[in-house]
Amino acid sequence: MRKMIISIAILITAILGFITAQVRAQILPSETVDTGLGGNNTIMGSVLTGNGGRLERRVNIRLQTPTRGDRITTTDEYGNFAFRGLVSGDYTLVIDKEKDFEAFSQVISVIQARGFPGQTYNLSVRLTPKANIQAKLGVLDASFANLSERGRALFIKSQELESAGDHTGAIGQLLLLTNEFPSFMPGFNELGVEYLRTGQFAKADEAFQTALKLEPEAFAPLLNRGITLVSMKSYAYAEAALRHAKKVNDQSVTVDYFLGQALANLGKFDEAEKELSTALKEGGKEMAEGHRVLAIIYSSRGDKKRAALELETYLRLVPAAPDAQQLRAVLQKMKDPGLPASVQKPD
Repeated sequence: MRKMIISIAILITAILGFITAQVRAQILPSETVDTGLGGNNTIMGSVLTGNGGRLERRVNIRLQTPTRGDRITTTDEYGNFAFRGLVSGDYTLVIDKEKDFEAFSQVISVIQARGFPGQTYNLSVRLTPKANIQAKLGVLDASFANLSERGRALFIKSQELESAGDHTGAIGQLLLLTNEFPSFMPGFNELGVEYLRTGQFAKADEAFQTALKLEPEAFAPLLNRGITLVSMKSYAYAEAALRHAKKVNDQSVTVDYFLGQALANLGKFDEAEKELSTALKEGGKEMAEGHRVLAIIYSSRGDKKRAALELETYLRLVPAAPDAQQLRAVLQKMKDPGLPASVQKPD
């Protein structure tokens, strides 16, 4: 019994301390693929709808390389992505698996002169809706249709600045937008997103609450407020916000993931397991951190076999995790309690 308690303590020490940091990594994601081509240039950008609004779901992006095949990534929940490690050459960015949008492709020429540092190429990808969903998107984008030319200009400029990494500039544009157009809900939601990205959680929460006063059932600010509250460690309030978001959209794996995080931190392990398992089933690799939390849940029940399986899965999906060596030592100890934690068996 004592050995089991020590084993659980080791696991919790090694993993539980990382939950908040890893949640923040999901909240402020940099969905980045290292292409492994040996260069030091980067292609990064954001995926937007045709009118400049954010596409608030993940999409797959393929980068066709000149000689080494394709590299694939998925945008984060805010539409951002990046491919790093690029050498000079022509690359083709392709998005062709989205059933609601026309296929997109763009050639990017990466040029790095000898002796000069690597460059970052910023893109703003606008997807074109297919004809059969134009009417549906027209309803969703009604708020943009009613926005004046001045308001649209401010909003689009904020998106361009955000895509270029100028979050302070984007916030400035959005503050002008929300001041001049205080009934434009998406403006407050985007302002909250920018505050969230820059770690200004109290301001983010205030912006999302304002958005929800304008449209109480709007899914985006409901979800984003829940994420903000998780980051603020206000787990009980986060649970309430995310359950509300789930009622509005029960198909969102992002809701499942962050609700699972909140429930786990509240000690509601059975409910957390259900939400995280759903998120992992539907979200795949992008939800990999959920495996770490499930490992804690199973260890708390004394189920070392399933805990070890979750850690193995996590390390397979994220082999270069900052604490990978420590987690492998914990995993090894779980599999062989009689082995000192510092001893590592050969593969």
